[in-house]
Amino acid sequence: MKDMRGGIVTLCGIAALGCLLPLAAAWAQPAGGWTPRACGAAPVAPKVDSGDVARFNASVDRVNAYEKAARAYATCVAGASGREQAAISADASARMRRVHDSAALVQKQVSEQFARLSAEMKKGHDRLATR
Repeated sequence: MKDMRGGIVTLCGIAALGCLLPLAAAWAQPAGGWTPRACGAAPVAPKVDSGDVARFNASVDRVNAYEKAARAYATCVAGASGREQAAISADASARMRRVHDSAALVQKQVSEQFARLSAEMKKGHDRLATR
């Protein structure tokens, strides 16, 4: 039998890689328009040519190279995504803190006004009650 570069093991690797191929399409057309700036272009999945042993072996090499590139790209995307989400979360937390602090200040002012008005009402009531 000819080379076929690992036969069954390679075919199992290609089958496992099949799980990544749908992700490649998603990388090529990112949902929501977000793309990681530092990761470069997403790798493009190669076509498998099983016309003969030599072309199949070349396909195996291309698929293996793609798998390596796709894993590196996925790792980069995950890191970039995590960093961007953390930055968004920090910004949102700061904005929410400002809103909360402003609302708390309004509540404090309203409470102080009610306390002042209540004291004035009691004082006025007491003064009028003694007449």
